[in-house]
Amino acid sequence: MDSLVDALASQRAAAKAEKDFATADAIRDSLASAGIVIEDTADGYRYHVKDS
Repeated sequence: MDSLVDALASQRAAAKAEKDFATADAIRDSLASAGIVIEDTADGYRYHVKDS
């Protein structure tokens, strides 16, 4: 699961860098619908599986 989240987080970071916030939000929303919460930090990002 880590590698999948890392790949999507990298795509999200690239979209944000290009100011493509719609794509960045769509990636975040896709992860959220799978129960994964991604949080931006000063060092990049972190994620956790949402509690049921």
